[in-house]
Amino acid sequence: MISLGVDIGGTGAKCVAFSEKGEQKAISYREYPNPAGKTDLDPEVLAEAAFQVIADCVAALPEPEAVAAVTVSSFGESFVPIDEKGRPLTDIIMYFADTGSGEFDDLVRRVGEETFMGITLTKPDAFYSLSKMLHTRHVVKRPVWKHLLISGYICYCLSGETAVDVSLACRTLLFDVNKRDWSDELLSASGFRRDQMPTVLPAGTPLGPLLPEVASRLGLTGKTQVVIGAHDQVVNALACGVTGPGDAADVSGTTESIAPFFSDIPPGFGFQRRNYACVPYLSAPGYVTYAYNLSGGAVVRWFRDNLASHLGEEAKAEGLNIYDLLNRQCPKEPGRLILLPFLQGLGGTPDMIPQARGMMYGLSMETSRGDLYRAILEGLSYEMAINLDALREFGIVPQRLYACGGGARSPVWLQIKADVWNREVIPVLTEETGALGSAILGFAAVSGQKDLIGLARGFTRHGEPIQPDRERAAFYQGQYKRYKRLRELLTQEISGIERAI
Repeated sequence: MISLGVDIGGTGAKCVAFSEKGEQKAISYREYPNPAGKTDLDPEVLAEAAFQVIADCVAALPEPEAVAAVTVSSFGESFVPIDEKGRPLTDIIMYFADTGSGEFDDLVRRVGEETFMGITLTKPDAFYSLSKMLHTRHVVKRPVWKHLLISGYICYCLSGETAVDVSLACRTLLFDVNKRDWSDELLSASGFRRDQMPTVLPAGTPLGPLLPEVASRLGLTGKTQVVIGAHDQVVNALACGVTGPGDAADVSGTTESIAPFFSDIPPGFGFQRRNYACVPYLSAPGYVTYAYNLSGGAVVRWFRDNLASHLGEEAKAEGLNIYDLLNRQCPKEPGRLILLPFLQGLGGTPDMIPQARGMMYGLSMETSRGDLYRAILEGLSYEMAINLDALREFGIVPQRLYACGGGARSPVWLQIKADVWNREVIPVLTEETGALGSAILGFAAVSGQKDLIGLARGFTRHGEPIQPDRERAAFYQGQYKRYKRLRELLTQEISGIERAI
């Protein structure tokens, strides 16, 4: 039996075929033509990329008829509004886009920030789907039939069914976490109807077989089940081996995120005020939150495309990718250059300041391309250290940090993280954890397995833990203090400008 895990990311779509033993049988990836930082994406481009990677993956299999399930997971916040015929009504507003508006601010004031936090266990912010939905309402030319989160939109294209899982519903600001259902109070206050929202289902629920015409196009049979996946951070955590308190997944993709497991919701609203959400973790008796930086791997990609693209031919000649060359050219010891990596704003946790921009301190005539590259990796690691410090205030202290995603393939970056954070970092050997987590949900769906965490244990593979170097860790503590001072100066400057305006 084969399960296809589809991982819809912010820069591209991926499909990986896994056997019941966790063996990777085929893989396909397609990057969207969007340049880094573009804030909208054509739904047809997204759907075509998803269909193409599935078809390519299936074509590489010796027995396509063995594919029992296709499970789709995706990034959050963004959605596709469709009409009654299933036609997209606008471009997708990407999750990192700033859609703040007076209408959204008025809604929060009218409902009350604490009411929002009490229902959604999330601080109301224009980052979430609700603000984007309010914006979309003013630009669509036809009535919206359904607002489909990204994984739900692709599942709709595959099966004709409209659904969303709990973890992605949590990213809308319209979901009652304790009741595990849409909030009638928040829907009414914001002017949306319950029937405009997809059905909320547990991740790993089968939606039905592929539509006949879709099955034919993809090279699959009509027996293949379409399964609703989850938020990409949740399926990554599942495949990394996050099972209980002390576990956390460190995902270095377009966005970097640390997702720790915790058993109880912190009392009061302090946790939410620091922009941390409480998301039910699949079938486990607990929650995960997302400590994240929007300017994660996207900053590394920006450096690759704008300052290192000329290395492409050299890398190709050696059978490598550009990142391999950059890692080789990277200085082995820490540098004094400090980067505040907010190329897409200071977006994430524990602070959300979209107006912030990146800053570099310490440039000199001796600064090399390798120094800049290392400073980017260090700056991203400092920003996640800010999050680890903030989580500790609420008693959430990850002891086992499982590293996955594109950044986890860089031994240079993994060692930097271990040194900056001064703790053990455990690499996950499976490179495609998002797709693997989705595939595990597919296996659960067709087998009827209810214990998702238990099922995942048979698929998890870890490498040798990376230990911090004592001397480098001590040096980084001093650099981290400087980073925090520069970060504070930057945020104060922005606040001063806003007050002046």
